[in-house]
Amino acid sequence: MLRVGHVGLQVADLEASVAYAERILGLRVSARERDVAYLTCNDRHHELSLHAGSRSALDHIAFEVDRQTFAAIEVRVDVIERGSPGVADAFRFLAPGGFVIEVFHGMAHDQPRHYDSVAPRPLKFEHVTVKSTCKDELEAVLIDVLGLRLSDRAEDAVSWLRASDEHHGVSVIGAGVDALHHYAWQLDAFATFARVGDHLLQHGGTFLWGPGHHGIGDNYFCYFRDGDGAVVEYSAGIQRIEDEGAYEPRVWPDEPLTVNRWGNPAPPAEFVDAATPIAVPVVA
Repeated sequence: MLRVGHVGLQVADLEASVAYAERILGLRVSARERDVAYLTCNDRHHELSLHAGSRSALDHIAFEVDRQTFAAIEVRVDVIERGSPGVADAFRFLAPGGFVIEVFHGMAHDQPRHYDSVAPRPLKFEHVTVKSTCKDELEAVLIDVLGLRLSDRAEDAVSWLRASDEHHGVSVIGAGVDALHHYAWQLDAFATFARVGDHLLQHGGTFLWGPGHHGIGDNYFCYFRDGDGAVVEYSAGIQRIEDEGAYEPRVWPDEPLTVNRWGNPAPPAEFVDAATPIAVPVVA
């Protein structure tokens, strides 16, 4: 496993969502199809795909692997779709709870590293957090099939899994619903959060929660809703696990200081209850 590659979101108004991603998130369009826009913030072909739909929904979560791992995973799953723009090869399968997982290799690095943006620009897509009615089963697929590693747990409530040396690329929250909780972008420094807050304010937005400092993952955070209502996290300073052999996953208490070392305010109910539904895939 190389990294969590990108997230795909369905949106009710594709043009409005693309405009928001450019104006507020600082992304740029790298490619367009009739009903899909691909966006990036670096030289990778895309870090986000927006798909025309009837409502805000999670379309898929994508993982990048090498060619050998790609072939090994492919024979272990029931493939429902093949191919994706900007990569050498890709396939998708259904994970427990109805999550559509894309596995790909050979992402094109064909986009300009530098471009003009009115918004503070992220470095890259960082992680995704989901809610799951079958947390243990979903974790098993992520670990045993895709090759992610467990970093930490908050008792039995939440698990944080890594695909690279970064502390987490996927978090799984045990819940009564299968849904996207939030998707996260990595910023260069905590100081950039001030620019983000001011930029949101200028465009009629505010932070949903934060800034703060997570205990698990040790990253600084701020959260807000995107133009379609999905929760976005901006993250800086995530923990890196440099010695895989020496690292032991920890069990943290499920308490406020675990999610924010700075204490109050605790996450608001609007953040805790956030849930962007999973789009029902069309299976041929």
